[in-house]
Amino acid sequence: MSPTKHIAASLAALVALMVFFELTNFDLWVQDFLYTPQSEEWLLSTSNSPLYFIFYDGPKKLLVFFELALLFVAIFFNQRGLFKHYQQGILIVLIALPLGPALVSSLKSSTNVACPYALVDYGGKLSYIGVLESYPEDSQPQKRQRCFPAGHASGGFALLALYYLPKSRRNKNKMLALAMIAGTLMGGYKMMVGHHFLSHTLVSMVICWLVVNIVALLVLPWRSMNSSVLD
Repeated sequence: MSPTKHIAASLAALVALMVFFELTNFDLWVQDFLYTPQSEEWLLSTSNSPLYFIFYDGPKKLLVFFELALLFVAIFFNQRGLFKHYQQGILIVLIALPLGPALVSSLKSSTNVACPYALVDYGGKLSYIGVLESYPEDSQPQKRQRCFPAGHASGGFALLALYYLPKSRRNKNKMLALAMIAGTLMGGYKMMVGHHFLSHTLVSMVICWLVVNIVALLVLPWRSMNSSVLD
């Protein structure tokens, strides 16, 4: 599909996700499998665990390194034939990789949705509310909550921009699979430590895919136009 169709599909998916999770308790149903109320423990712990580096700190460092390495290539090797062959895809990745997580981060600041660990259902003090709901008068948080959408997962799902790097359909699908695995592992880890609900992760995924295709919609015609002018 073209970027325009992907954008339309992403917007439809975003609306469908919001409606589904707002009208159901599916988030709580899933999260209940990850929490043991008797011991008040989550499936995984963030304290003194190598998994913290494997699924949180490590991936963040790798993503920053990848972005900087790609930027280095774009600056110092932009006249090479191999770079020119993939220049559209590289430009899309360079822009979309930080832009998706940045948008998610800005949304987190405005939605005021609490993390699972902060809720009464899981040993916290706040009531569970949907994105479009308000906290009860007797359960107002002392500070603004920043858990929706999922910020950490957005780093992995931002790799969906790699879809526009290869030329063949087969390799594009491989890049999609790689990004989905990265985002799912990063998002799944944060769910297992009680930091996010499933909806937080899925919405981050769709937002990142939306951003990727908006960037592609702007970059592809611009690069094609400049290439034809230079020719």
